[in-house]
Amino acid sequence: MADFSPSLVPEVEKELLLKSGTSSGVWTLFTDSATNVRGSELSIVLKPPTGGIIRQSIKTARLTNNKAEYEAMIAGLELAKSLGADIVEAKCDSLLVVNQINGSYKVREDRMQRYLDKIQVTLRRFKEWTLVHVPREQNSEADALANLGSSVEEDDLLPRAVI
Repeated sequence: MADFSPSLVPEVEKELLLKSGTSSGVWTLFTDSATNVRGSELSIVLKPPTGGIIRQSIKTARLTNNKAEYEAMIAGLELAKSLGADIVEAKCDSLLVVNQINGSYKVREDRMQRYLDKIQVTLRRFKEWTLVHVPREQNSEADALANLGSSVEEDDLLPRAVI
């Protein structure tokens, strides 16, 4: 009997993408984050060159807004690379993060420098990459995903027994 458990879906999608030779096209990555008293939510919207959309939401401990934006970008780039992307066009609505990564702004904190170093190492794994700042309206899907995830209590995600 075949196992069609939900945990196998990401592996099946990854194998299909790798076998279809999609790594030669441009992958488009949108990232965003939301932070509140419940923690931080990182959102990734990844569009492979063959079409379709891969959405991922990651709940983390509470981070500052800028740290959460960096974490979302790192997670998105790592997801794209793990799926075989060689060329990525990343889009982010954080002007600070985009300009620090592109070298237009200086990094003043050690912690932010470590994030920048991690991103630069990750970007070297791609044949080509671009990172552009987009207004929040053009990042609406990633923004909505981050805000939706940050508004949900962790307990709300667990199944409850009906008595």
